[in-house]
Amino acid sequence: MATEMTNNPKRAVNAPPGEEAFEVLFEEPLPPVNEFKRFMKVFLHRKVVVVGLVFVIIILVAGLFSYQIAPHDPFQINLLNNLQPPSSEFLLGTDDLGRCLLSRIIHGARLALITGVSTVFISSAIGSVLGLVAGFAGKVVEDLIMRLTDAWLSLPPLIIMMFVGVILGRGVVGIVFAVALGMFPGYIRLVYGQVMTVKQNDYIMASLAMGDSKMRIIFRHILPNCITPLIVTMTMSLGGAVMAEAGLSFIGLGLAPPSPAWGTMTNDGYMHLAHLPLLSLAPSAALVLLVFGFNMVGDGIRDALDPKMRGTME
Repeated sequence: MATEMTNNPKRAVNAPPGEEAFEVLFEEPLPPVNEFKRFMKVFLHRKVVVVGLVFVIIILVAGLFSYQIAPHDPFQINLLNNLQPPSSEFLLGTDDLGRCLLSRIIHGARLALITGVSTVFISSAIGSVLGLVAGFAGKVVEDLIMRLTDAWLSLPPLIIMMFVGVILGRGVVGIVFAVALGMFPGYIRLVYGQVMTVKQNDYIMASLAMGDSKMRIIFRHILPNCITPLIVTMTMSLGGAVMAEAGLSFIGLGLAPPSPAWGTMTNDGYMHLAHLPLLSLAPSAALVLLVFGFNMVGDGIRDALDPKMRGTME
């Protein structure tokens, strides 16, 4: 059989005598896809996500370089300069102890980022491990973990955080674990749901039939399917963790003075709203911008990791 070779994706093939000629279609190989570029294209597609990312970057830079950026010592007390309005020396004024408000907000960004990121990592680690164990350890362990999780979720998170915060103290470590213990049940439900969904797939059944251990199946098949929803949930939980820490600080159970926690600063400036509203509004605005930024970044990551959304951006 003679064949006509061409570079076209469609070429004719000669048929034997007595038969009609036919055409064979050849698909050209698709060019390699740069996953990072495709991710960034979808992630930066919406302007509101870009704005949120800018807010996060600004606050992140302020937290990382707070000692270099802050114009004054945030802990230096000067009662002669207390409750000063905004001026060229103190751009946002001073608090009731004469401390520079702008410097304290900049240093407060470091505390907000440390507590928020640490809380999310600890709560997601605890929740992911318990979710995986519940999905693979058998009916008895599964029922025990999930019923305890349901009971934990029935309690108000603020009550849990307040109770644990009082026991562990008002330091950074105590507040991080207090907020983490109020958030980790959500990760148990998330990972457990992913495990139960993936376990129904045929390739999991085949792996079990071939004698693969549960640990091998978890690390090879289960965890890769949990990474995407876990990353999205962690990113969007950062704002909630920062808000929880600020709420505890606002009611006096968060970071102890003289730590420049935004919640504590908001509470301290509450009594001066009439004549110096910046004392309370400025740290509140910083908190709102950071939470908004985290939520928008999480929303953008969710879109970028969604295969359906990525397909619409091609």
